Amino acid sequence: MGYYTEFVFAIELKKDTPQNVIKILEYMLDIENDILELPEHDFFNCYRWRMLFLSDSYYFNGFTNSIFKFNNITESYFLTVRSNLKNYDNEITKFLNWIKPYIDDTGHSFLGYIRSEECDSPNLIYYDEILHPQRM
Repeated sequence: MGYYTEFVFAIELKKDTPQNVIKILEYMLDIENDILELPEHDFFNCYRWRMLFLSDSYYFNGFTNSIFKFNNITESYFLTVRSNLKNYDNEITKFLNWIKPYIDDTGHSFLGYIRSEECDSPNLIYYDEILHPQRM
């Protein structure tokens, strides 16, 4: 059956993030109905990739609340995610690996956490550790 996993994540995107990436993120939040094309990446081979930001359960306090907005001051997009899902196909790690090149950050910046319903301690997400799936 699998366990539910809480995903909490907040980033600023680079100003030169391709329009297709923006459209995909909007599509994932039901903001946009059309996407130009899906990139070739493991994340988009996951059956439930589109639901990553919208999934919810009763296993964690709070409500799913994911926001994607353009900030006129910084002239960049910000993505904030709080969701929980059965991470059957390792969707969260695959998403992190896909989005990493577009994150406006470097070094050991804290980006969020992943927490399983069976464990009280979360796995913290740092920018420089995203490509290490064994931590997720």
